[in-house]
Amino acid sequence: MSDAYVTLPLGDEDFSPSAPEQPGSFAPRPPPNLPHIMNNDGSGIRFDVSVTQPTKSGNGYQAYVVYKVTCKTNLEQYSSSEIIVNRRFNHFVWLHIQLLEQYPCYFIPALPDKSGIDPYFNRFDAEFIERRRWALQQFLFRLVNHPIIRTSKPLQIFFEGNEDSMKLPEEKKPSLFGSLFKDIGAPKVPKSMQDPEFAEMGLYIKELEDQLFEVHKFVERMVLRRRDFGSSLGELGLTLITMGTHEEKTGEEEAATTSKSFHDLGSCCDHLAINIQEQVKDEMEKTVFVLEEWLRIMEGAKEALRVHGATVAQSLAFMVRTSIAMSVVVGVNSVSQSDYEKKDRALKQGVPQGKANITESDVNEARRKVEESKQRAELLGQRLREEMMRLKRMKAVELRTLLFRFVEIQIKNGFVVTESWQRALSSVVNGIDPSALPGKTQTEGYV
Repeated sequence: MSDAYVTLPLGDEDFSPSAPEQPGSFAPRPPPNLPHIMNNDGSGIRFDVSVTQPTKSGNGYQAYVVYKVTCKTNLEQYSSSEIIVNRRFNHFVWLHIQLLEQYPCYFIPALPDKSGIDPYFNRFDAEFIERRRWALQQFLFRLVNHPIIRTSKPLQIFFEGNEDSMKLPEEKKPSLFGSLFKDIGAPKVPKSMQDPEFAEMGLYIKELEDQLFEVHKFVERMVLRRRDFGSSLGELGLTLITMGTHEEKTGEEEAATTSKSFHDLGSCCDHLAINIQEQVKDEMEKTVFVLEEWLRIMEGAKEALRVHGATVAQSLAFMVRTSIAMSVVVGVNSVSQSDYEKKDRALKQGVPQGKANITESDVNEARRKVEESKQRAELLGQRLREEMMRLKRMKAVELRTLLFRFVEIQIKNGFVVTESWQRALSSVVNGIDPSALPGKTQTEGYV
């Protein structure tokens, strides 16, 4: 069975082969789980987190879910090497907001939506809670493996602080409608103000997001249809077993053999239905959930680009206002270095009150703001470049890992399906004259 696996050399020499290497071919090398990939950065910092045991607390509209968050680290800034706390979704929202405000232009993944927009949606549905638990755990994995964010004060407060230190103002609490309206009213940077380098980054993120969205849509559709098929197969199995019991009671000459065939085929269907449930669980966790997480990473990247664009726009706005102020005094339509020199001379000679009530301190303050905004834009621009490099490195490994896992699941379950149907076929045709069977060659070797 292992010989059927296809090699995916993912570039990590720590991978352990799962089967003996065959002459002339590579041995299959399953990639490790995502958290281990991300911890392997050579820094010597150990930072493991888990989000487990979601528990409903309260009643009615005031009800909420509490998660057990466990943190293990060797960072000296933490008071203990192992921390266990209970956290609500709002605490994750607080952490997300703090990081966006204090660490602009880092790719902070978006959080999962608070719930759906369906008024009949049950936010305490077990499947929804598990999906969110997984997403929140991966959100923390991203943070603790980021070279800058993992040492941040907000993250430490999240792990070690009390609930009073993480209170959200009412206007910042997550809406029941999730992120449906979050982009309404958001400032848009005119294309004329965009730097070509960062415009290209934005296009890269948009195209990647579009492709991820399409892959997620069809993978999830396939998995959900497989789940429905598994349910139908289980019902069929039960029906076949019931019919086998009925045949046994008829007392006919071939009743015992016929009854056994129905029972065996029904048991096969039931076995495969259980196997499909396990396959669906694997596919959800290792493909659908991972694709959803990458879509949230894209949201974080878009937010970083938006902040940078707004900073650049603000810098240009300061320059324009300064230009207008100086043109009033100097009498020019644009501002160059020589215009600043003219302005300095004009200030020394005195400015007529009729033209403008602008002092030297006003101009210096305007210049300071322009310079600060330019420096901030440059700093955030460099941060974006570094984050894009990190993103591309992660994508190269993680998306190929996703593909490996997907194919691995199909191969594993393909063997189970084939072997189960073969055993069922042997039981069904047992004792039947092969010459009486249609398509004789198709059943050869099974009888």
